[in-house]
Amino acid sequence: MRAFVYRTLLRLTIGSAYLAALLAGFYAGGARGEEPDEKRGYWWYVEPPQEEEEQIGPQAPEIPPLERLEAMAPKEIGALMEAQLDYALVVQSVEAVEDYYRLVDLVRRRSRGFAALASVAMLQNPDLNARSAYPTTNPGREELTRRREQERDLRLARERQSFALLMFSSENCTFCVSQWGVLQYFADRTGWIVRKIDVQREPAKAARFNVTGTPVTVLIERDTENWFPVAVGSESFPAVADNAYRAVRFLRGEITETQFFNGAGDDGGFFDPEAARNE
Repeated sequence: MRAFVYRTLLRLTIGSAYLAALLAGFYAGGARGEEPDEKRGYWWYVEPPQEEEEQIGPQAPEIPPLERLEAMAPKEIGALMEAQLDYALVVQSVEAVEDYYRLVDLVRRRSRGFAALASVAMLQNPDLNARSAYPTTNPGREELTRRREQERDLRLARERQSFALLMFSSENCTFCVSQWGVLQYFADRTGWIVRKIDVQREPAKAARFNVTGTPVTVLIERDTENWFPVAVGSESFPAVADNAYRAVRFLRGEITETQFFNGAGDDGGFFDPEAARNE
C-alpha cells in the first residue's frame, strides 16, 4: 500500500513538471511574437492582433508645391479643391480654409490669364471673332436688325405672286382671332394673299397639312405641292415674317434645314453652319 502511494505521488510530480515546462515554452514563444502551433491544442490561445480604428471624416489632402500645381490639369485641380473644401468644413480651422483659398487664388489667376489670351487671339484673328458678324453694342445691333428686316420685307414683297399663307382655325378658338389679325397685318405689309380654313368644315385639308390643333399657319407655293409651316399657335408679326422668309428660301433650295436661321448676309459667313463644308 505504501509503495502504491509513493508511485502515485511520483507520477503527479513528473506530470506537473512536464506541464510547467510546456507552459514556459508557450509563453516564451508568445513573447517572441511566434504564431502558436496548431498541434498545441485548444488551450494554447494567443490574443489576435488589434485592428486599427478607422478614421472618421475626410483626410487632409496633400497639396503639392506651386510648380506642380501650375502643371496640373483643371480637372485635377478641381478635385483637389473639392477635397480641401470638404476637409476645411469638417475640421473648421483657419489653416485648412487658407489652403482652400490658395487653390481658389490659383484658379482665379489662371482663368484671368486665359481670358486675356482669348482676347488677344480674337483681336489677332477676326475670322474667329463673333463680333465681326454680330455687333454687341446697341447702335450696331439696331443697324443689323434694320438691315435684316429690310432684306426680309423686300424678299417677301417680291414673292407675293408665288406664295400664300393658310391659317387653320376652329370654332371657339380664342387664339385664332388674334392670329388672324396678325396675318391681315402681314398681308397689308407684304401684299400676300392669306386664307382662313375651318378644320371642322374642311377636315381633308387639315389632314393634308398635318394640322391637329389651331391656330396653325402654313405657307404654300402656288401651282405646286410645296408647303412649309410658319406658325404654331399665336405668333407675332416678326415671327411669322421671319419664318415665311426662311421658308421661301428653303423651298427655293437656297438654304438647308440646318441653315434655317440664316438671315441676310449669313450665307457662307461666321454663323453659317454649312460654311465649313462648302469651303
